[in-house]
Amino acid sequence: MSTASKVTFAGSLVFAAGSFLFINWSQGLERQALRQGPIKDAARMEAKRTQKMVANEAEHREQMELRDKLIKIQPLSDEIIRGDEAPTPQLDQK
Repeated sequence: MSTASKVTFAGSLVFAAGSFLFINWSQGLERQALRQGPIKDAARMEAKRTQKMVANEAEHREQMELRDKLIKIQPLSDEIIRGDEAPTPQLDQK
């Protein structure tokens, strides 16, 4: 076997081994990325839920402050005020 053929054979072996290792490495990275998908989705949904909860608490606090302010202006009582109801007009039935 000539030196040129030995170099070519060695180069092709190195290229084949390198290609094999690179493909396995890249597939491993892709598998890890696919496994991280549901984990990232769960974290994103939890952050969204937490953000919504914080917004609801802030709005509740704001509504309670507004209610307290309005009660100071006009206190609530249990008294029910009823006005005289005007008679409803009767339709002519023929």
